[in-house]
Amino acid sequence: MSEDDRRDSATHSDGTAAGEFIAQMVRDLGDTVSREIEQLRAEANQRTAGAVKGVQLLAGAGAAGAVGVIALGSLPIMALRRVMPGWVIAVGVAGGAGALTAVLTRRGLEKLAAAAPGDDVRIKNAARGAVRAVV
Repeated sequence: MSEDDRRDSATHSDGTAAGEFIAQMVRDLGDTVSREIEQLRAEANQRTAGAVKGVQLLAGAGAAGAVGVIALGSLPIMALRRVMPGWVIAVGVAGGAGALTAVLTRRGLEKLAAAAPGDDVRIKNAARGAVRAVV
């Protein structure tokens, strides 16, 4: 073998060894990143499961609170039942709820119109359509 052939052979084997070393480091780095991503994913799943349980408990608390408020709200109706017929009370409650709905709807639409000045007509039309769909 000539001197040049030996030099090329040594360079090639050194280059291959360096390439193998770099390839192994890249594979190890990839494995490490994959393990870290899986660990982060598992931690996120655990946190999400805890958050879901918390939301469920809050929803249960809200439902129990709503039942309590409704029960407390029925006391004046029960007292009125002693002096008025039931249909008068029902008409009064329905009328009050309807008036409150109208006032809150008007204020809500005004706030939306102020937030999106160019779209107020479109928002009002969408709200009217939604109300007509319910009624």
